Order: sequence, then C-alpha cells, then structure tokens
Amino acid sequence: MLADPSLTDHDHSPRGLTEDELRHWRALPAAQQPDWDGWLSRRMGSALAGAPPLVQAADVRRLRDLLAGVAAGRAQVVQAGDCAEDPADCVPDVLARKLGLLETLAVSLRARSGLPVVRAGRIAGQFAKPRSKALEPHGAGELPAFRGHLVNSPEPDPVLRRPDPMRLLSGYQAAANAVTFLRATGSPVWTSHEALLLDYELPLVRRTPDGEVYLSSTHWPWVGDRTRQLDGAHVRLLAAVANPVACKVGPTTTPEELLALCAVLDPDRSPGRLTLIARLGADLVADLLPPLVAAVKAAGHPVVWLSDPMHGNTITAPGGQKTRLLHTVLREIRRFREVLAAEGVHAGGLHLEVTPEPVVECVTGDDDLDLVGLPGTARYLSTCDPRLNPDQALAAVEAWSTVPQLSTR
Repeated sequence: MLADPSLTDHDHSPRGLTEDELRHWRALPAAQQPDWDGWLSRRMGSALAGAPPLVQAADVRRLRDLLAGVAAGRAQVVQAGDCAEDPADCVPDVLARKLGLLETLAVSLRARSGLPVVRAGRIAGQFAKPRSKALEPHGAGELPAFRGHLVNSPEPDPVLRRPDPMRLLSGYQAAANAVTFLRATGSPVWTSHEALLLDYELPLVRRTPDGEVYLSSTHWPWVGDRTRQLDGAHVRLLAAVANPVACKVGPTTTPEELLALCAVLDPDRSPGRLTLIARLGADLVADLLPPLVAAVKAAGHPVVWLSDPMHGNTITAPGGQKTRLLHTVLREIRRFREVLAAEGVHAGGLHLEVTPEPVVECVTGDDDLDLVGLPGTARYLSTCDPRLNPDQALAAVEAWSTVPQLSTR
C-alpha cells in the first residue's frame, strides 16, 4: 500500500530545494528542454515547490528493496504503459483499464517464470517526450514538434504547439489524480516516467527531515538515451536522489560510457539502485549488448537489466505512420534473453509501450503494413510512438518466456 501524503505531519513533511540549489541545477547543461517563457515557468515551479509530494520517501525505499530482489535474480519486472501519457486519461475508468492490462501481463509472466513480478507503469507523469527534431512537417509547412502534454498540445495548431508553462500545473494535478487512484485501490503498481522536463522535476525534489533527498514526482525515474550526457543536468539530478533510477542504453553507448554512467548513478554498487534499459534494436542487440553486460558485471555494479524492444525497432508505414513490427519486437526480446543467459546475468524484465485499447498501431510483419491504423482513428490513438495492444503485449511476455531463465536460486 502506498503511503498517503495527506497523513504526513506538516511540520515534518519533506522540504523542497533552496533557491541556491535550484540555481545550481539550472546552470548545468540540459538537452531537450522547451524554449518557453522563463519568468512564467519559474512561477509555475514555485507553485510546484509548494505542492505536496506525489510519492513518499518510504515508498521509494520499498521499491528500491524490491528491485534489489530483481537484481539478485529473485524477481522480475514488467514496466509498461503509454509512450506519451495523456493527462486527460488520469481518470478512474481509463486508469483501471491500464492497471488491468499491467496485471494481466504480470500474472502471465509469473505463471511462466515462477518468480514474483514487480509492476511499474509508465504512468502518473509520462507527460514529456524528447524529440529528434524541433519541427515536424504538416501539410505544406512545418509545426513545432509535439513534446508531450506537459509542454504543448498534439493538435496541429501553431498556437497550441507553443510551449506553455501553465501545463506544468495541470500535469501535476493529473499525476496527483492517478497516484490517488492507485492508493485508493491498493494497487501494487509503482509509478515511473522519464525525468525529462527539469522545470517540472526540480521543484518536486524533496528533502526529508533526516536529510535524505528524493524525487517526489515518481517512484522510479529514468534518464533517456538522448539525455544521458555524463555532465548533464538529467544524469546529475538522478545521481543526487535516493530513488531507484534507470538509464536507457541505446546503440551508440560504448562500454566505457556505460561504466562512467554506472559510476555516477551507482557509486556505492547498491543492489536495487540502478536499472539499465537496453533499447538497441533487433538487428543490433546480439552484437552490441554482450560487451555492455560483461563490462558492467566485471565492474561489480549489481544492476537490473531490462529489455526495451520498442524504441530500436520503429519504422514508417506506407501511409506515413510510425509503426513497429511485432515479429521484430519479439526477436529483440529473445536475443536479449539469450545474451543475458550467455553472460551469466539475470534478465530482469520488460519495458514496453502498451495500451489496453484494441488499436492497430503495431502490426505482425512486413506483409501487414497496410493494416496500420490511421492516426486519429480508433485504430491509431497514440500521439507519439506506436504501442502494443493487449494481445501483442501478451505475445511479448510469451516471447520472453521461451528462453530459459538463468537459475540463481
């Protein structure tokens, strides 16, 4: 059961960062930040700094203990949810469907592996997205890229695409609604999101009365492949907080770079502290992953390794829609498992983009590309990357289970 922040004694509640600390963090280089009104964003940040924490330090410590069990080979993880979460979906009926799918995946994985499953949603804050280009084509012209509901609107309107700091507060309220629902239902699901937008994350850093610093926006933050610069604000922020943290590992990551990241994010080599999420692509994972796993193992970092078989396998359908081929996703999952087994390392679990809706954003194979739904219809609802529907997500769990798990018990 998640702790209820309303029951926290106000005189002993966690405090935010000081102005000097905020200035320090804002002076660090930070990729993928919106170009918006600095005065207004600071006003919104001040409001967030005075808001209740979304998660409690005790829950953060509990999740870290659970992930230590995963690192030791005693459990597995299913981390799943939307690519770009819509704050409008942080309402009971939609949340219940999302949690239902996550529970179905966890039950299936446990039945196949015999191991307990830690459930984490890309939920209650996955509202910001990094983009490869600042502009995207629209008709005969271009529009600012959609950067997630925390920044701008997905609607193809030049005015609505302008970054709007007011969205910081509406995003926080939506996340609070989701966390309240999780708490009220007694759900075993932990919240997670990419800690991308610093004007949202920094004001939600809290310091407990005993001096522990943690990120109260989510239980389990991660840094993305585009923002994992060693001297950047994203990595340095996650290095400073007590939460369990994760880092995406893309195809340009070298063993040397990964070891440097591990040294910053997990200096004490603490089980449950650091998760590495491999997003290498089905055609590259067998070649690129072994030296990365071997290097981290040799350095003594007791990390959790997750497979993200989604982000390295995105293609464009004939109609221009982004899609993913299910057979490619499943191939990366199997190859990830094979590599981890060959290296003598426990495969920690799956990181998936999924939806409980019966969409056709991903298709089985090349011959099915014409079946990809048209964006904006019931068959293609994502405002960013394509997600697996429930049947496809279960196929991913099945693919995971076809490779024998390394025995550590």
